[in-house]
Amino acid sequence: IRAHQLRAESDAIMVGIGTVLADDPRLSVRDVALRNGRQPLRVVVDTEGRLPPAAAMLQEPGATLVAIVATGQARRAALAGAGAEVVELPAATEGVDVAKLLVLLGEQEVTSVLAEGGGTLLGYLFDAGLVDKVVAFVAPVIIGGLEAPSAIEGAGAESIAAALRLERVRYEQAGDDMMIVGYPAR
Repeated sequence: IRAHQLRAESDAIMVGIGTVLADDPRLSVRDVALRNGRQPLRVVVDTEGRLPPAAAMLQEPGATLVAIVATGQARRAALAGAGAEVVELPAATEGVDVAKLLVLLGEQEVTSVLAEGGGTLLGYLFDAGLVDKVVAFVAPVIIGGLEAPSAIEGAGAESIAAALRLERVRYEQAGDDMMIVGYPAR
């Protein structure tokens, strides 16, 4: 199983604006069959509407929803002109209220969301208890360094004993990577 297979099985793919600005991902499914024959909805959590209208994902087939707290009318128009749907949501401590975003997606019959990150978005989702399933890949690559991004930010655990535990865990080889699947213990 690869990221494209996970994307193909999801109704939506969610990322934070930091990931988009750092990587300019396409967030599209390639080389595997699509669920319902269509690309998953791309969802960008972007408090201030900083998604570039020339972003690679906006050149791909399928829809993109940009969740903002507030931005200028010209910025909204530029994103809409590039093909994005811009939705204004209430603010939470960390920016866009992602819990309200998930309710909105549910109202649009989006029942499965693959949150690909980055660390800020994933930290918020874990801190808010909004994660139902974890699929993590461990690659035989060491990045390291003081400035290396964390896979999951947020509040974190104060001790190993207080860390979130996964249950019903399974491991699967995925090429050179190891895929770990588990469900947060509640």
